[in-house]
Amino acid sequence: MKIIIILLLALLTFAEAGKYNKVKITPDIAYIYVYHKGKAVKVHRIQDTKNKIYGEYAKIYRPGKFIQAIKMHDDIQTIAEIEILTFMQEKVNKKKGLLVDLRPKEVYKQESIPSAVNIPARVIDNKIKIEKVLKIFGAKRNPDGTLNTKNVLDIAFYCNGLWCDKSADFIQSLLDMGYPAEKMLYYRGGFQMWKILGFTTVENK
Repeated sequence: MKIIIILLLALLTFAEAGKYNKVKITPDIAYIYVYHKGKAVKVHRIQDTKNKIYGEYAKIYRPGKFIQAIKMHDDIQTIAEIEILTFMQEKVNKKKGLLVDLRPKEVYKQESIPSAVNIPARVIDNKIKIEKVLKIFGAKRNPDGTLNTKNVLDIAFYCNGLWCDKSADFIQSLLDMGYPAEKMLYYRGGFQMWKILGFTTVENK
């Protein structure tokens, strides 16, 4: 009986995986699970090989915006989608890190990368709010006003896309405050590249 149950589970797992084998993430990965607001979310790519993106993230031209450098700072690691997925599994799922969406709250509510928390980039200019953010990140103020970063979380930041400067500016501001470079990651592709590659997104109503 146990053998039959094991075989049935194996068949179900294989059938489930087969649904996402047309457009895979890597040759070995069809999907992963991450937690978003307390619920497990399956992250995969859209299986429709004719799918196209529309709307804001399909635009090429951005008034007053220019392509961001792949290396925003000598000490900051720039990452792409595979590294983001690994970060979700190894850091976010285990509560050792945060994936931070720096876009405005209104657009985050409409759609975001699963497991991401929203911290609008503009809070960097609000002393009270940024102190609250630093506490969320695990930083504390020393008596002399310097930043105690002994127990800070690993943070991966993203914003709108390859042309968006919010992430680079936010990371630079944190560096200036004393947040350690080795604890921050820069997802340069941002939400636009996530959409272009057909990855799962979530609403945050």
